[in-house]
Amino acid sequence: MNWKTWFFLGVGFVVISLLIGWQMAPRVEEIKPSTGDLHGRQPIQVSFSRPMKSTSFETHLILSPSMAGVLTWNDDATLLTFTPNKTWPAGETAAVQITAGAQSRILLPTLREYKSEIPISPTLLIYLWPADGKSNLYLSNPETGENQTLSSEESGVLDYSISAEGDQIYFSVAAENGINSINSLNRLTGQTSRVVECDGGLCTSPRISPDGKNLAYEFISREPGILPGIQVYPLNGDSPLDLGEPDQYLENPLWSRSGWLVYYNQTQKGYKFWNPDSDETRFLPNETGGDGSWSADGRYFICSEILFTSETLAPRHLLLYDLKEENLADLSNGNFLEDLNPSFSPRGLSLAFSRKSLDPALWSPGRQLWILNIEGGEFTQLTDAVDFHHTSFAWHPNENQL
Repeated sequence: MNWKTWFFLGVGFVVISLLIGWQMAPRVEEIKPSTGDLHGRQPIQVSFSRPMKSTSFETHLILSPSMAGVLTWNDDATLLTFTPNKTWPAGETAAVQITAGAQSRILLPTLREYKSEIPISPTLLIYLWPADGKSNLYLSNPETGENQTLSSEESGVLDYSISAEGDQIYFSVAAENGINSINSLNRLTGQTSRVVECDGGLCTSPRISPDGKNLAYEFISREPGILPGIQVYPLNGDSPLDLGEPDQYLENPLWSRSGWLVYYNQTQKGYKFWNPDSDETRFLPNETGGDGSWSADGRYFICSEILFTSETLAPRHLLLYDLKEENLADLSNGNFLEDLNPSFSPRGLSLAFSRKSLDPALWSPGRQLWILNIEGGEFTQLTDAVDFHHTSFAWHPNENQL
């Protein structure tokens, strides 16, 4: 064969090789979610047309805003899942970029860049409605005013709590045919499943641990003579654990972000603290009880207490318990105050609470909303509607709104 023949054969071989390489080169088939918003710590998934070389991929994935997280692959290395360590920033947009050059297992690279922009859900509000009837769960977008029905339980919903990631809602369903239950609603799929079936009594106040492993709740037995208690149900399927003794009245379970559970013991008159990982316990005497609040780092717990200063004066003060140092500090600055309903901000050491003066010259029928900066010791009054009570404070995640 002459040189022309060899030349055309060579060109043909190169063209065929390029075509085969182009056909065999990996491609991004889909970036999920492709519709809807990101919620909580919802993963982002990238599917590929070919098995990928996972060790070469991290430098080719760019996320904005930058988020620390975990990358995992399925068995055949065609599906990448990124799960952020923290919740996505509400109201922003997640930009996903996969640069050219990411290699497949046969070392062929992606030939072009892939981009996707995914809106992140704004801060939403979940509530029970109506207050004077059989309630159900609803979701509201404060920015648009749009509302969405989350549950349609004929017997009604008693109480609920939200997981730390914001993707699961645990709620107690009122007794129907004598059977009460705690259900979970997956915010990402919309599916509802039964978690605990309480055929022996009433289960209320479900509270999920920050790691999602344990569900604490109040259990009120149908059997006469048995006092209400606290049970902890491991979501791995183990049997529920009864806290306290049968002759103790327990209520108001509440988890800290560091994994401690606190509940009030009506019988012993105090708050009991329990760490399920280490089995450590603490006890804080308190005559009043009621709801308390954990600081964002899980170190501090705040509650209110009646102080009987005289036969005619019994102010209520806010008491701050340091779980690390095991000491107690009185935060209320005066003897003629009734401070209630403490609620820690989601980040620092700011505290919302309701205050009413017991001084006859300053008394009013309503309680007002106050803010306390614990580190600086600064008190700020936010409302002055003397005929109204202000209570049930919920912080915006950005800490700038209540």
